[in-house]
Amino acid sequence: MDSDERAAALHANRVAYGSLDERIYVNGAPHLKHASIGRIYRSLVDAAIAQIGRAPRTVSVLELGAGNGLASIPWFERGVSLTAVDSSEEMLRGLSARAAAFGLTPKTEVGDVLDYLENGDERFDVVSHVSMLHHIPDYMELLRRSTARVLPGGCLLTFQDPLRYDLMPFHHHLLDRASYFAWRIGQGNLKRGLKTRWRRLRGVYSPTEVVDFDEYHVVRNGVDSAAIMALLKASFAEVRCITYWSTYSGALQWLGERVRLTSGFGILASGRTPS
Repeated sequence: MDSDERAAALHANRVAYGSLDERIYVNGAPHLKHASIGRIYRSLVDAAIAQIGRAPRTVSVLELGAGNGLASIPWFERGVSLTAVDSSEEMLRGLSARAAAFGLTPKTEVGDVLDYLENGDERFDVVSHVSMLHHIPDYMELLRRSTARVLPGGCLLTFQDPLRYDLMPFHHHLLDRASYFAWRIGQGNLKRGLKTRWRRLRGVYSPTEVVDFDEYHVVRNGVDSAAIMALLKASFAEVRCITYWSTYSGALQWLGERVRLTSGFGILASGRTPS
């Protein structure tokens, strides 16, 4: 892994999300904004718990890149024993406050998730990554380390990452980009947006530009779901990929779902085999 790119991505995510206003955060998070995507995620959470085969309150979950707990609500609703890791202490304080409303006290760890995975040995029934893989330059290494933290019979869950662009049907990717730019025009600062786009079209990514490194693979080529499935099949009895349409505008989300477009994916790997 390129340590310079890893450091740049970690710094960019701390700057971009460490103290981001929650309304702005949700506006740029389709999995939190659209109920249809939320239902897909909740179905995967329920499938993971069903795979473990015990009462939810006895199920241990490691959530990596947990943020302020908005994506953790399905786990809170089910009352699991949650350990949350994030690079932002402020975001984790928000997660703890949100969990308290459910009568829960999750364990929180501040730091780089890769360091956390490398330096500990605790294992969990479920390891979860929501809207996270695309932030990590070497997400395959992250998943290798995450797999090592799953108990035998347990699950690994990923959700809300962009499909690899050059493997998507051309018209799906074209409409995905068109939907994004249609939404982005309404967000203001068009001049900066055009300047950023021109830089990326020339293949220039600057570590000093947060927008080039916070959502690392979103601005490059998406995330390789097929490669992830191949990796996980070596360690899990069943690996299932769920693809769906994910965009920012509510109207364009509705339209894309009706014509069965796809742009994002989630993966549930279940039945961890003994290592």
